[in-house]
Amino acid sequence: MSRFKMPPRVAPSPAAGEPGLQNAAARLRSSRDVQARLLEERRATAEPGLAQDIASERFGKAAVETATSSSEEDGDGDGDGGIAVPTCKTGDAVGKPNRPGKKKLIVLFRLPLTTAARIASIQGASGLSEAYVLKALAKEGRAALRGLKGDADLEPLLSIANDMRSVPASRMTVGEAMTVYLPHGTLDAMHSALGDPWLILPKATVVGAFLAAIVTRLIEARLER
Repeated sequence: MSRFKMPPRVAPSPAAGEPGLQNAAARLRSSRDVQARLLEERRATAEPGLAQDIASERFGKAAVETATSSSEEDGDGDGDGGIAVPTCKTGDAVGKPNRPGKKKLIVLFRLPLTTAARIASIQGASGLSEAYVLKALAKEGRAALRGLKGDADLEPLLSIANDMRSVPASRMTVGEAMTVYLPHGTLDAMHSALGDPWLILPKATVVGAFLAAIVTRLIEARLER
């Protein structure tokens, strides 16, 4: 027997018997190439000079100079070679975005106990519970609240809304949580009407005061019939 030992047989690569592994490796190389190309395109958009230097290192300086000169002859390049920067109008508020649409609020509808006690005198409310009539009035008041537009609509309700803020919680009804949608402009007008132009008061508190004022006016109108 020879004293020299045969070298152990090296096992074949798993990728040789598994085409899927070869495909995975190919996809990995392809994804890296795609990422590198996307990165170069983003740099070209943000920093044209830096992108040109990177392209020169990769493709050669002569090829980049030829492509640049041809694009200038065709009129594709900018006049000053810079990037257009968006400008802001003089009258625009800096840092204050436009607020289109509506604001969703959860408002706790409450009335003073003295106002709720007058519900029993409303025509057609006899035989109905106070909670039932309050819920019907709140639903009608919420519909009227959505129709408020600006200062002209808020002025008749302002004195009652201010009075609602001064009533202690112990002298008010338990109340019911209601979902309200209001435009941002109407909310700002409500804050300004209550002497809160910096919007410090909670929005639900401000809207709740005007909702209670609307329902109070509805009760007064029904009592006058």
